[in-house]
Amino acid sequence: MGRTLPSMTQVFYQEQESFADFRRALRRSDQLALDDLFVAARKHIAAAAYASHPLPFEIFLLTMLLEEHKETLRLRQELGELRSLPVLKGPAEAHAARLPAASGRAVKRRSVRRLRLGHRRLR
Repeated sequence: MGRTLPSMTQVFYQEQESFADFRRALRRSDQLALDDLFVAARKHIAAAAYASHPLPFEIFLLTMLLEEHKETLRLRQELGELRSLPVLKGPAEAHAARLPAASGRAVKRRSVRRLRLGHRRLR
């Protein structure tokens, strides 16, 4: 006697296949974005099977949303870390900031001057 219900993986691939015509009508960049959403949903097939919801596509949508939210949280954290870094006005200051603190002010001035002059060497 066989299974009476398809596995969640089979249901997932059936749902993905049902969007084939829709996907084909999209621009290439949108097709890639849709593919990424399905990849995100595929990561949570085990959780979807455990939920055994009568409408599995709702679970797949929720897992897509979950992955997008995780990415948003990661980007927010990265943005917060970047905001905590000191803001430098230009490449000369960035180069001067990398110099050792004990090098003194004259070295920083020389380095800034070198950056401004570009490829010419100072004598």
